Amino acid sequence: MVNQRFSRILNQWEENRRQRQQLVSTEIQMSRSDRAKLEALAEVYDQPIERVMADLVHSALLEVESSIPYVPGAKIIRIEDGDPCYEDEGKMPLYLEARQRKASSAS
Repeated sequence: MVNQRFSRILNQWEENRRQRQQLVSTEIQMSRSDRAKLEALAEVYDQPIERVMADLVHSALLEVESSIPYVPGAKIIRIEDGDPCYEDEGKMPLYLEARQRKASSAS
């Protein structure tokens, strides 16, 4: 039983270490009113302001990614359940390519 507790703690520490290694700092400029909102959230939820900012940016990015519109092109790239799937001529393919390129260069 004791070994399992220590094992869980050690695993948690290792996961936290891995996550910290992925963190980068970025300086941004924002309005005073937005800064006050961040500080208020940090205070109310007893979180470091950097954590609040990172979590909000992460959530916003997920929302933006899911909102990039699909623009069907003329080229059929595959058939799914008997229906043609057309190549996306919108911004998503460009975004995915740029995201992959940026992720590769950051490694």
